[in-house]
Amino acid sequence: MDQGTLIDVPSDGPPAARRTTSKHIGAGDIVLVDKKGRRFHALVTRLDQLESGRFELAVAPLDSRISWRTASVREVVDVWRKVRRPAA
Repeated sequence: MDQGTLIDVPSDGPPAARRTTSKHIGAGDIVLVDKKGRRFHALVTRLDQLESGRFELAVAPLDSRISWRTASVREVVDVWRKVRRPAA
């Protein structure tokens, strides 16, 4: 019996980029973000590196009441990594 997923993560496109942030965050991970004291869970959809070398995360909040769509690595409190299972 195969268990379905709760969140649809786009799998088409180029292979996942190497995790280069200090917290090893990558696209497809779920993160706990603290923005101005408000904590929310979000799905990381993309990583953008700024000219300063810092990373900005494009996120999709799991709670529809949250309007933030970006977060910095410093605002990430916890990370749940997307695990890739080896091909059998």
